[in-house]
Amino acid sequence: MSMHIYAFGSICRGEVDMGSDIDLLACIDGPTEKIDPEKYSIYKYERLRALWSEGNPFAWHLHLESKLLFSPDGSDFLGDLGAPAVYSASTKDCAKFKELFDRSHHQLRLSSNSAIFHLSCIFLAIRNFATCHSLAIGGPVFSRKSPLLVQPSLNLPPQVFSTLTRARLLSTRGYGDNITHEEVVAATQAIAIVPLWMDTLRSSIHHD
Repeated sequence: MSMHIYAFGSICRGEVDMGSDIDLLACIDGPTEKIDPEKYSIYKYERLRALWSEGNPFAWHLHLESKLLFSPDGSDFLGDLGAPAVYSASTKDCAKFKELFDRSHHQLRLSSNSAIFHLSCIFLAIRNFATCHSLAIGGPVFSRKSPLLVQPSLNLPPQVFSTLTRARLLSTRGYGDNITHEEVVAATQAIAIVPLWMDTLRSSIHHD
């Protein structure tokens, strides 16, 4: 079985902290029994080629930020693919993440049950919205802090953005301090500005 291993994500951006893990990509063309899916994102070569041809944001992420760790013959599979196609789905993708935000915020206002899950979804929505927008305008930002790094940035209090980040880590990795009821209330109120921020970001793009 041919296989290439890459690192990507926060470790390649130098954003490592106590909440970081090491994102690893295994590119394969055969069985995956020996590769732990808990430790690796596993993609077949043909699927990665398809993502490249689509201009998928994940393809751009890998193209710009991945680092080759292992190659069976010295080749660089991702490097040899060159730049992905132009990203052309930002309108659809941003609408999808805005819908995720609206739905999660609505559920959070209705009840604090499953608050960590809903806050985690809200973090995912605003981060991916910012990333997709930034990629569409030619200045891709793949950081978990992407909502704070685009222009205009999302003007949330630092403690609220920290609550959203912690919720994502708790929901996906079970890592970090629990979130208090007071933090949930503060976050629920503060993120009411998000829809206007999303609309403002997209207002300069008429088509893609």
